[in-house]
Amino acid sequence: MPLVDALMSDPSGPGSSGSREAWRLSLPSDREVPAMHLLPDLFQSWQRPGYLHASMAPLCHQEGPVGEGTALLLGLLLSERGRHAGHCRELLLRAAAAGCLPAEECGRQLGSCLRGIGIGMSRVSSALEDCARQGAHREVWEIMKGLLPVFLPGPGERAHSGHTRALEFAAEAARRADARGMFPEVAGIAARKGASGLIRAARRLHEHLGRA
Repeated sequence: MPLVDALMSDPSGPGSSGSREAWRLSLPSDREVPAMHLLPDLFQSWQRPGYLHASMAPLCHQEGPVGEGTALLLGLLLSERGRHAGHCRELLLRAAAAGCLPAEECGRQLGSCLRGIGIGMSRVSSALEDCARQGAHREVWEIMKGLLPVFLPGPGERAHSGHTRALEFAAEAARRADARGMFPEVAGIAARKGASGLIRAARRLHEHLGRA
C-alpha cells in the first residue's frame, strides 16, 4: 500500500493531466479504476469520431471486475455513429462473449446519458438491433431492462417520441429473449387511459412480460 500511495500522489504519475493511459498500464488487472479516470475526459470528448472506440478497446483486453464506470463506457459505445459505429458494437459483443458485460448496469448508465447528454434513442435502438441480429438477444434485453426505469418519464414528466421508441424496441427485445417480469414504470404507463403510441407500446410490453 505505501507503493500505491506514492504512485497515486506523484504529480507526474497516472493521475496527472494527459496521462490517463498510464492508469491502464499501471493496473493491468483492474478495468474499473482506468474506466473511472476516463470519465472526466469522456464527457468532453465522447462525440469526437473514434474517441469511444479508442478509449474502450484497450480496456476490453484488461482483466478484473467491472463496475459503474466500465458499464457507462460500454453503454456509450452504443451512441457511436458513422464509420466507427461497427467497431464499437464489436467491442460490446466481445465483452458479452467474454462474460464481462454488465448489461443491466450498462442500460441504467445509458438511460441517464439519454436524459442528460443528448444521445437519441433511435441511435441506441439501431445499435442494439444490430447487436441482436448478431445473436445477443439476451444481452440486448438486459440493457433495455436497465434502461427503461431510468429513461421512461416519471410522474409529472412529459413523454416524447424517444420514450415511445424505447418501449416499442423493448417489446420486440423482450419477445426475442422470451423475457418475463414486471416493471412498475411500464405498468403505470400501460394502465393509462388513451391509445397513444406510448401507451400502446407499454401495453404490448407489459402483456408480454406478464405472460405465464
